[in-house]
Amino acid sequence: MFYMEDAEIALMFSLLAIPVAIWLQLWVRTRRQNRRNQLGEEEFETTGRAFFSIIVEGTAIIGGLIMIIVASGGVIKYVINFYT
Repeated sequence: MFYMEDAEIALMFSLLAIPVAIWLQLWVRTRRQNRRNQLGEEEFETTGRAFFSIIVEGTAIIGGLIMIIVASGGVIKYVINFYT
């Protein structure tokens, strides 16, 4: 069974996930910009910090993209079910 209240809750979570995903992308962008030197190259203090940044920022980018895809799918599913 498909209840309208469940669809509306799923739509709300989908709409809330989109700004979070965009914020994650902007957060990664500002972190990268803050590490740039005068020549435009990224500088890291240590190899460990570079490795940590790669892991954290890569996870944030991939997670944000997954959130955007899932949230968009939730919105599209709601629109299709609402108008059919």
